[in-house]
Amino acid sequence: MSNISGAWAEIDLKAIRHNFREAQRLARILLEPVFNRQVDILSVVKADSYGHGMLAAVKVMQKEGGKFFAVSNINEASALRAGGCRHRILLFEATLLDAAREMVRLDLTPALCTLEMARALNIEAKRAKKLLPVHIKVDTGMSRLGVWYEDLLPFVRKILKLDHIYIEGFLTHFPVADTDRKFTELQGNVFSNAVADLIKEGVPFKYLHAANSMGLAGYKNRYFNLVRPGVMLYGLYPHKSLRAAVDLQPVMTVKTRVLLVKVIHRGRGISYGHTVRALKDTPVAVLAIGYSDGYFRALSNKAEILLNGCRCRILGRVTMDQVIVDISRAGRVKVGDIAVVLGAQKGGVISADEIAAWAGTINYEVTCNLGNRLTRVYR
Repeated sequence: MSNISGAWAEIDLKAIRHNFREAQRLARILLEPVFNRQVDILSVVKADSYGHGMLAAVKVMQKEGGKFFAVSNINEASALRAGGCRHRILLFEATLLDAAREMVRLDLTPALCTLEMARALNIEAKRAKKLLPVHIKVDTGMSRLGVWYEDLLPFVRKILKLDHIYIEGFLTHFPVADTDRKFTELQGNVFSNAVADLIKEGVPFKYLHAANSMGLAGYKNRYFNLVRPGVMLYGLYPHKSLRAAVDLQPVMTVKTRVLLVKVIHRGRGISYGHTVRALKDTPVAVLAIGYSDGYFRALSNKAEILLNGCRCRILGRVTMDQVIVDISRAGRVKVGDIAVVLGAQKGGVISADEIAAWAGTINYEVTCNLGNRLTRVYR
């Protein structure tokens, strides 16, 4: 690491492999053979794999048998194709008409929710002499993208009249799987009933999917044959209750270096706004990480980092490029020493869940912010 200055994120590829295998294990355990004899994995790699590096993560998952990946937008899909991925790619945000030609060119599988986009895709697929698979997104309570479930059948009837696209699957999304089990189970039933109406009408399709990480690990996969793990692939639990159900390994460690060691004398203000003053002569270290690196300003005067395996509290506000930490209990600290912002060091651990709690957010916003701004080192 001698050539790395500032802060960086280390990505454990073996941990991604382990977590992918755990997703496969859950899929096998939770399926019901009466309804689905095989459950396939649709790995969600959007947001650059939640800050962990999409191309590197996909390569690991492909080696483990991953053949279907999901991204958010056309730029992510294009990067994945340019990186050598020839497997299936589901595009969640398939609503912008001017992207239809590129979707067809890249052989993507769009998640449809508008007739206008379906028609645009049909025109482009016809021009390219292709038959394009699509998945229909059904709104069962997320109130974001999707066809409202009561409108699904007439919508599908119109799609079936288009001759260069075909419906491969149907999907919905669980917005409160971690907080409202009753509503989530109701969503599953509503979705299944809507699809049952399509089956009665003879609508052909291959896939049904709704289970994100929380849905996969926390609910019985009774009717669906495709699951969409996201955060769990990167060692993050969508809810603490799942720790007993699935063994995940953290993938990201964030480190930084000590820029300066000094003593702040009693009574002196610390950092912008002087939100805290030294109550006594206090040894501190200035570390090379700040909100420009994705380390939230909301962590000011709250968060801790590890130096020599000891927890060191941030003093004052997080600035754009640095933080100041109290090293009273950290032993000997010198310029160039490595501090751990996220991860483990000499028996101490700071998790994404802790950082999220300090900042008032969720664990995968932590990794997205840090991983997408810092230099990533893979191991």
